[in-house]
Amino acid sequence: MKKKVLVVGAGGVGAYFGGRLAQSGMDVSVLCRSNYEQVKKEGFNIKSIAGDFSFKPAGVYRSCAEYPDDADYLIVTTKVLPDIDVVKIIKDAVKPGTMIVLIQNGIEIEQEVAKAFPDNELVSSIAYIGVFQLEDGKIFHQAAGRLKMGVYKGGSSEKMDLLSANFNKVNVECEAVEDIEFFRWVKLVWNTPYNPVSVLAGGVDTKVISETKALEDLCVELMKEVCAVAKSRGIHLPDDIIQKNLEYTRGFPPYKTSMLLDFENKRPLEVKAIVGEVVRIANEKKVAVPHLETVYALLSAVDIKNRY
Repeated sequence: MKKKVLVVGAGGVGAYFGGRLAQSGMDVSVLCRSNYEQVKKEGFNIKSIAGDFSFKPAGVYRSCAEYPDDADYLIVTTKVLPDIDVVKIIKDAVKPGTMIVLIQNGIEIEQEVAKAFPDNELVSSIAYIGVFQLEDGKIFHQAAGRLKMGVYKGGSSEKMDLLSANFNKVNVECEAVEDIEFFRWVKLVWNTPYNPVSVLAGGVDTKVISETKALEDLCVELMKEVCAVAKSRGIHLPDDIIQKNLEYTRGFPPYKTSMLLDFENKRPLEVKAIVGEVVRIANEKKVAVPHLETVYALLSAVDIKNRY
């Protein structure tokens, strides 16, 4: 029998990874909001560097209460924003045996879900992908497309291994790891500088940042502060992580960050998830982060002004 998957938050990330799981033979349904009508009618059309494809979900719903089955996997790909209550959104679809999989940005995003559903397996996942929704149902995948996932608080899971295997079967590199928190901090070393700077510098892509010494230098200072905060939590990141991030980004084609795309479309920015939580932990641990505090204040103000 096909494993049943419900993807909550079928924008670019959810549509792409959900579509790949459907290709692997899983029964994949989606929860949509603004793009509901288009997806219900025609599904998703995905233009991808890994090969273009169409994805017609097994079911398209407006809420989890409408989902008629018991999902084996409930995959959450919503933005991490103060006004998105993941527990409230997913509660009607969480049944005994449902594995909850969070594919989201930031750190310490799992606690509320773990507290609300203590009897369900919880997997925390990180996506390395450049993908966005051009318009309703039209997805553009332009870079990367990898996943790392791990059981929240550590350990192993046959069910998670099966999900990982299904991703790998359709050429989505998916690695199951023991310490997912470590890799969340690793990703944050890139996300925390490049996403905010792309917005605050006036809407610039990664190529402009890499070729503008003052902007790249700012990114270095922000990365140093993220590493210091991670260290205060007992997370020791590789000594060469900053240099590797610089080289990695310099090798990009001109790339607009996900935060910049949200800004340009007047969508809420993941300010708290990507910057605010690091600042909070820094204050808690008495770690000086002047660059992060400045960026957090400016980005918070820009986000509010951009939307209202």
